[in-house]
Amino acid sequence: MEIRQFEAFAAVHASGSVTAAARLLDRSQPVVSRQLQDLENELGFTLFTRTRPQVTLTEQGREFLEEVRNVLSGLHQLEARSREIAEGRARPLRIATSLSVANGLLPAVLAEVFAEKPDFQNKLYVEAMPYGQIISVLQEGSADVAFTSLPVELGRCQLHWCAQAPCQVAIPASHPLADEPVIRLAQLAEERIISQSNASRMRHRLSTALIAPALQKTQRQIVANSTMSSIMMVRAGLGVALVDPFLVQQVQPEGVVYKPFESYVPYTLGAVTQGGRPLSEEVSYLIEAVRDYAFRNVPLLTEGDSTGVPAWPLPPSTSEDDQAELEEPAPDGK
Repeated sequence: MEIRQFEAFAAVHASGSVTAAARLLDRSQPVVSRQLQDLENELGFTLFTRTRPQVTLTEQGREFLEEVRNVLSGLHQLEARSREIAEGRARPLRIATSLSVANGLLPAVLAEVFAEKPDFQNKLYVEAMPYGQIISVLQEGSADVAFTSLPVELGRCQLHWCAQAPCQVAIPASHPLADEPVIRLAQLAEERIISQSNASRMRHRLSTALIAPALQKTQRQIVANSTMSSIMMVRAGLGVALVDPFLVQQVQPEGVVYKPFESYVPYTLGAVTQGGRPLSEEVSYLIEAVRDYAFRNVPLLTEGDSTGVPAWPLPPSTSEDDQAELEEPAPDGK
């Protein structure tokens, strides 16, 4: 198999036809057709279903496309890095983050880091991505360090620290509950709930905290795939949401207020690197800088353990009655 075949395959998928892919790659249509056919012959399976004028990926083609994207991405990074080596430039620091960290905590930390060390790093790559991709990116060597919500399947990766804090309730500023010091579950019985999708692994905890059998009715819901989306929906008056405490420190749009919730729903964050890989001075510095900033700025932040699985300790203000309620097992036994 050849790289030009991979490029032809990816281009046909992106453009929707062999003719359009040929224009995109500045190759003739017969050349692209032959490269695609040769690739299928070597693979032993069909990549596309030909239905003029479009082509559609087969199921095997869809799986193979993910591998091809990784290969082409690695080659592009290698090409960029080779130019940097030729020009004598230092290797850039590559950071992978969950969407929430990229929108809130990390920019504030980097501002402090560069204020203290102006020459910290000449070039940074910060890539925000869905939660489920982060460990794969680390294992492939496409990132030097990741800051992500937990728990994750670490595999060969190393968790350097983790910490957890209680989620808060986001409410429209014009809402009657906006002046309440603490939001109680019963007060949300008539509200539309904006919850997180399964991609964040927070949906069960957030949904079961707000959508309880005690409400005695079917709760109206909107499911969003990011905390930022949830906050913007709250701002638009669509409902209320439980949001992570790391993002709310930096993202405070007009028209939204954040309030403590009576139940302790933990959100856990950690720093992860590829296991066994030596850490550069910059990576080690950044890992500690993020941890230090979080503990200075996030209320009720507590240390987590080496597993990254959220524990359920009581925040300082929790009563004994609340403690008994929190110690009841969750519906799925977690």
